[in-house]
Amino acid sequence: MKLYLDGLFYKGSGIGRYYESITKEFAKRGIKVYTCLPEKFRCDFEKDFSGLDNIEPIFVDYEKFSIKGFFKQSEILRKIENEIDIFFYPHINLPRFIPQKTIVTIHDLRPLTKFWDRDEIKRKYFIFYLKRALKYSAKIITVSNAVANVLKQNIKWINKKIEIIYEFLDYKFINCNQKTKRIIDKPYLLFVGNMKKHKNLNLLVKAFALIKYKIPHYLVTAGSKDKKKDEVDMLVKKLNIQERVIQFVKPSDEAIVSLYKYADLFVFPSLFEGFGLPPLEAVSLGCPVILSDIPILREIFSDAGLYFNPYSEDNLSNTILKVILDDKLKNAILDKQKQRIKIFDKDKIINQYMQLFEKIKENS
Repeated sequence: MKLYLDGLFYKGSGIGRYYESITKEFAKRGIKVYTCLPEKFRCDFEKDFSGLDNIEPIFVDYEKFSIKGFFKQSEILRKIENEIDIFFYPHINLPRFIPQKTIVTIHDLRPLTKFWDRDEIKRKYFIFYLKRALKYSAKIITVSNAVANVLKQNIKWINKKIEIIYEFLDYKFINCNQKTKRIIDKPYLLFVGNMKKHKNLNLLVKAFALIKYKIPHYLVTAGSKDKKKDEVDMLVKKLNIQERVIQFVKPSDEAIVSLYKYADLFVFPSLFEGFGLPPLEAVSLGCPVILSDIPILREIFSDAGLYFNPYSEDNLSNTILKVILDDKLKNAILDKQKQRIKIFDKDKIINQYMQLFEKIKENS
């Protein structure tokens, strides 16, 4: 099978990691993968994908959601259309020309919600691309029932196009026995994710401030941020907890693995997610998690989750203390969560993609 897999999100946060993981897995299963990605990432790509001979990169002079790319990518697709069995986009950024056998993945619909904190132009861009993806794609993959349900509630005819395929854990976060150097020599609570408002990091900071004298732990955050000094920084200063908060901005995967492995508790206070991989990664590396009580996290963790009210710092601080001060409870939670994450087995999920590709290929 020959697959075109759009790579314009390579090195771009969550979707970039999704692209990298599935590209490698498809190639390992004998699929010939053609992929367009920005020229500036050539060296990174050749390093990350070394040894996978059946990946054919096409380096381009444009990036995701660019007007230039909207038209120039169409030229590339027209040239290879007859050679390719499936055209697969890890996001909704379809170009002007859309081949019939096109699949897109929708990770979340945040621009359509109250949690959107970017400008109106970007929201309109998203809606433009979303409408085209829904109309012209042969199939639409959503990474959760939560995302699928929003689409189904608003667009009745979309049901037959939707395929729900969960995300899976990258190999980097699977082997708990890998040798990893500890980079923080103090006990700590951990948050991993970007610093956007819907991640609700302010709540975690306030909750931590309430219990800072009751536990010896530090609060560690790891992820990208839009500004050198943001609202979280100002809140940390206001609450006078600068000496107990450690931030890692744009950490390497190696650093994140270490942070997961040696944390006493992972806290995920998000108000909105399309899926949410960080809690699964934490559990895989031996760290129990507590979660905000929102539908998508209930879907992922079910009764293995320990949930808190994402609008109450008192409830969150009490939940943290409950786990941190009771080793027996902490170990029981982790054991239950380790069993739960088995449903996100990589091979099982990749097989769902393979079956979908074969189905579309046969029906075309």
